[in-house]
Amino acid sequence: MDPVISDEDLPPIGNKYDTATNGNQASSSQEGQNKSLIIPITSSTNGNNYNSSNGGGLFIEVFPEEMSSIRPTVLSKVLRDEQAPLKTWCDASLLYIKAKREREGCELLNAAVDSDDVMSGSNTSDRLRVLASAGIAALAQANRQSGGGGEMGLLDGILGGGVDGTDNAADRAGAKDQKDELRSLADARFTKADNINQVNPMTWIGRGMLNLAMNKMDQARFFFEQLTLKQCGEVLPALIGMASVKFMEKEYRDAQELYSRAMTKFPLESGAATRVGFGMACYRLGQIDRAKAAFRRAHDMDPENVEALVGIAVLEMASLDEVLDPREYRAKAENVIKMISMANLVDHTNAMVQNHLANHYFWKWTPVPGTVELELGSNLIKGNMIINLEPGDRIRIGHDFETYVVDDDSIVNGGKTVKIKDSWKFPSATGLKLWKKDYDRVVSLAKGAYGATNIPEIQAESLYMLARVYHARGDMEQANKFYDKACKHSPELSPARFGLAQTLIWDEAYDEAAAHLRLLLGTCSNATDALAALGLLEVKGGKDRREAFVYLKKAIDLDPFNPDLVLIEALALQQHESDYPLSLDRYRKAVGLLEAQSKVIPAEVLTNMGVLCHETKRYDEALEMYSKALKALDESPEAAELAKSSEDSEEISVRHKDNNLFWVYEEPGIRVEAVRDTEKPTLIVKNHSTDLESLEIKIGDDLALNSDIEVKVKEIIKSEDSAIHIIVNDDAVLPSSETQIKIKRSNGRLRNPSSISVAFNLARLHETAGRIVPAVELHKALVKRHPSYVNSYLRLACIARDCGSLKDCSEWLKSAVAVAPGNPEVLTLVGNLHLSLCDWAPAQKVFDQLLTQKVPKVEAYSMLSLGNIYFNNLNTPKKYSKHLQYAADFYRRILTKDNANAYAANGLGTVLAEKGELFKAKEIFNRVREVSGDTILDTLLNLGHIYLAQKKHPEALQMYQSYMNRTQTTGAPITSKSQDDDEAEVLLYIAFAYFDWARQTELFNNAKAAPADERYQKCIEYIEMAMKKSKKENVILRYNWCMAKLQAANCVLQKVNRNIRRTAQEVKDALDGLEQSLPIIQTMLQWKAEGRKVTIPTGMLTDFANQCKHNIDSAKSHLNEELKKEREAQVLRDFQRIEAEANEKQRLLSATLEKERQQQEQEERERKARQKMKQVSSLVANWESAAAAEKERAATKKEKGPGVVPPGGVDDEAGIFDTDVVPTSTAALFDESDDDDDVNDPSGKADETAKVEAEKELFGDSSSEEEEEEEENPNKRRNDGLAEEEQAAKKSKLSDENDDEM
Repeated sequence: MDPVISDEDLPPIGNKYDTATNGNQASSSQEGQNKSLIIPITSSTNGNNYNSSNGGGLFIEVFPEEMSSIRPTVLSKVLRDEQAPLKTWCDASLLYIKAKREREGCELLNAAVDSDDVMSGSNTSDRLRVLASAGIAALAQANRQSGGGGEMGLLDGILGGGVDGTDNAADRAGAKDQKDELRSLADARFTKADNINQVNPMTWIGRGMLNLAMNKMDQARFFFEQLTLKQCGEVLPALIGMASVKFMEKEYRDAQELYSRAMTKFPLESGAATRVGFGMACYRLGQIDRAKAAFRRAHDMDPENVEALVGIAVLEMASLDEVLDPREYRAKAENVIKMISMANLVDHTNAMVQNHLANHYFWKWTPVPGTVELELGSNLIKGNMIINLEPGDRIRIGHDFETYVVDDDSIVNGGKTVKIKDSWKFPSATGLKLWKKDYDRVVSLAKGAYGATNIPEIQAESLYMLARVYHARGDMEQANKFYDKACKHSPELSPARFGLAQTLIWDEAYDEAAAHLRLLLGTCSNATDALAALGLLEVKGGKDRREAFVYLKKAIDLDPFNPDLVLIEALALQQHESDYPLSLDRYRKAVGLLEAQSKVIPAEVLTNMGVLCHETKRYDEALEMYSKALKALDESPEAAELAKSSEDSEEISVRHKDNNLFWVYEEPGIRVEAVRDTEKPTLIVKNHSTDLESLEIKIGDDLALNSDIEVKVKEIIKSEDSAIHIIVNDDAVLPSSETQIKIKRSNGRLRNPSSISVAFNLARLHETAGRIVPAVELHKALVKRHPSYVNSYLRLACIARDCGSLKDCSEWLKSAVAVAPGNPEVLTLVGNLHLSLCDWAPAQKVFDQLLTQKVPKVEAYSMLSLGNIYFNNLNTPKKYSKHLQYAADFYRRILTKDNANAYAANGLGTVLAEKGELFKAKEIFNRVREVSGDTILDTLLNLGHIYLAQKKHPEALQMYQSYMNRTQTTGAPITSKSQDDDEAEVLLYIAFAYFDWARQTELFNNAKAAPADERYQKCIEYIEMAMKKSKKENVILRYNWCMAKLQAANCVLQKVNRNIRRTAQEVKDALDGLEQSLPIIQTMLQWKAEGRKVTIPTGMLTDFANQCKHNIDSAKSHLNEELKKEREAQVLRDFQRIEAEANEKQRLLSATLEKERQQQEQEERERKARQKMKQVSSLVANWESAAAAEKERAATKKEKGPGVVPPGGVDDEAGIFDTDVVPTSTAALFDESDDDDDVNDPSGKADETAKVEAEKELFGDSSSEEEEEEEENPNKRRNDGLAEEEQAAKKSKLSDENDDEM
């Protein structure tokens, strides 16, 4: 939208500049605009010329509605002949422009400007007005220039897929030249006006419009703001022009203010275009209601204003999602389409309108006259009248079924029958309505829109519409071209970029698709579809899995309740084996969301969950998922129709109890009773007619008599008494009473094509779980019911191969080849079968054939197999270097196309190892392990070989053991051989690693060679394991076993020289090994003499036999010597044992005596303690008696009172305390001596002695204890004395030596 070049802004500007610039003449000007054109007649000779002063005379009046029928050349001739003033020329041009004939108006103004007669007879103001008007008209025509044939030629060139574009380029150049020419003409008009008068506001306006059209915003602002607005005040064109500048600079609020001022000051002259500009500014500012109001006001002022109609329609369309009432929704949608259609009628060259209409018709279903009928499973539509459809048309039958019409050859029966791409999956029906997408109208509108504008963004939308049409039709190449072109026109058009990414994904250009999705997220970071698609691509590419799941997590965080996004995340996790448990959890979450939203869980989702449970070894849960998937398929219309078909009585082909998902028990209402007196188990029918033909039971049927009794019908006969006898299998256990039977019948699930994949997965589950019989039964049922299903043929061939039945394997592969002659999987399995049989030439032929098919994944596998074939044939005479180079070339070709192919890298590593470049080979193998996560088991073996060649035996053994553990866990062999053969081969590698390690250890030839014997024994052990795994007699294994025995014997015999201990048993085992090996070698020599095939040279066998005989003799002498040493050692050990036993008995006797002594001492100590306790008790009693006596005496003394004090006082202090009571000594309590002794001892020594005696009696005498200790430890005292004597002797000797020295 460009408001300054609207129709109302062109010629009326001159009127305002000729007079005042205020708004007082607005009404008169408006009235003048509605008047007709008056051309005075000045060439008449009757003298009645037109007089403008009084309105008399002759004149020509042209009404506005007549302008559309008058050619500008005719009108210009009339104006020139009548010498009309320039004002009349401008008025005529204005009428042309109002009649939507801008080109004619411009031509008329150019005719006036180019005519010197017209310009010379006018005043300056009229000439300025005409020049400015002519320039503005030329500029308007240039801005509205569509480019015509040039743009359409470009589009046709794209549609034509690169047809000769010389004319198209010329047309595009011509359109550009025409536009530049018009702008140059406008500039020339403005320059001419400046030459007349440089101070002309109308010229300034024209200059501003020219710079605005050329995106020169600074110059446009100068002319609108600095010149016009400052010099002339707020005039309408300058305000609108300045508002346009602000809008283009994305200063929407300033633009809104300028539009508002223009409408306020010039409410009528501003017209509808200014309201449209104001509405656009409001829309950019998020003021949707004000924008709607502005567009509606513009529409009221000018019902034919296209921009106003489109603005209203777009805003109403955007608000449709907010309407909840379906009727109101439909009413508003219809109103929107009406407004867009009306805008297209007003201006059928408006690109924006055409794009909106194209989008409408892209989604609209157009009804096709008549009705059609279809049958279940058919892809033919039969109509009651001619069906007007073309190949590629997208149609809808009923309300749910959508498909495409196929090529012309399929349309038969006079156009009443049409072939469609997909088969009808619903019950057969008639009278169905048919709709189609009118893509031809969409293409026509999009082409018209592209050609009607030169704005890149709008052209991008037109290209996007065309791309969507081709995308919907399935023409991905054309869709990709148009999406790419749309993105180049408008890089920020997110839907086009997302469509381009989709087509690139279809073309398997995953890196380019991911790059475009990243660009899309740069402009629209919350696009959940783009986030999910990018995450899935990143996972598939395997470059940055962490970043991939960041994208997926962000998408789910933006829409957490969208189950589709969770399913995409689960699918992404499913791409890597280590993420299977997480993928299963995400599937469970998606199922929970679907159940919460009351949506049907697709059978495909349940099938994927079953596969994941299968891969994670949750077999019971996998079986449950497959069962749910089959139930979901049972609820489909297709299954319901199949259930009603007449094939319900088909012969059952699945009977095993583990395949109970495909059969049911039916109750025919027949009761039977067992017969006891017959040789064969027999049942008699009780409640049925005697007619055998009407009996529903057939020979071979499985019957259920009770819940736990199943029998198989062997024969049905009619007895003499007309009773029907059913003879069953001999080992059947029949019920004792009459019972009702059930017959096993097919439930029809195998007839449903949608159930094939579930049944196949269930059969694979049986295989993995070891249930081979039900697996084979189910595969055979699939190929019987669906003979073209190749996968079951291949699995039956694989099962036969694994069971060792190569003949059956070949037969199944022949059947697969007959069904699908060029199927890559079939040919691959055939080639692998030849490889397993070492049939190199047929295998090479098969893989060469696969290589010619150019299927990406199959091509890589074929090159890998061919490389392996050449590598396995390096021993071909005179072709070693050639085959090695061919193998390397094939591996490099694979890596050139896919540098992430770990198998090819592993093969290239084997070639380098064969060339002796062990360091490079090891680096490659380690890198392969890092990338593949040890899923390529060959790498472990190859690394083991590298380490073995580098004499790093522990590392080599670790690699071999890791391989063994992985193969035993997964059950997958490394080569196309059987599992046992593979294990036997790897066991031989391990044995050789131990053998080489032992030989390397023996090189020390001293005590450090001790571990060699153990390593030889390990070698022998692994060779014996390999011999058990090998299914046929292997001469090489036998010879290796003998060689290991010989080397082990040599190692044992050399232990004496190496100062290593050995036993007679070791020598005997070595001798036994030699004696066992010699007959085997002699037998091989005999076979060689008989001419039998033995790959070992005779010289080696002869040398081995001679050395073995020599070692046997040596071993016998060594054995005698070792036996003698062991006997002598045994005698010595016996003496040592007897002596040790005697010492032990003596020690036990001494210990017993010591224990008895300690017990006696303990008893003695306890006796003394008891005696002392008695003494303490006696002492305490004496104390208590003495205390009682003392109290009694004190009481008696108190009763007597104090004595008489003698006169003269007391001579000394002692007399004061004298009493007549004799003091009792404490020692008397503890001593048995008489009182006389105490009295006669004036110094108190008797008391002290008594105390000491008392303490001795209470606590014991320390001297006596010391004496006891001395008695107990006489030896210790004696030893101490001896030590002292010895010390004294040493000191004496040392002093003597010192004296001698001196």
